[in-house]
Amino acid sequence: MAFMNTVWKRVYAYPFAAWGIALGSLGPLIVLTVPPLQRKLGYVKPERVPTSYPLPNRPRRPTPGFED
Repeated sequence: MAFMNTVWKRVYAYPFAAWGIALGSLGPLIVLTVPPLQRKLGYVKPERVPTSYPLPNRPRRPTPGFED
């Protein structure tokens, strides 16, 4: 019982630390629970954004007016 008494005193004296520990411990729980819930609810990941521009399938023409 002395341990819990000490914990309550610390929580009362340092609420920011208590909230930090409480919210920080939720991180791993969220990582483990959110993806299965998304799949169960039918969430579909969006299509990936293109990282390059598609090049045309033709020979390149030189741009007039920029000759050295």
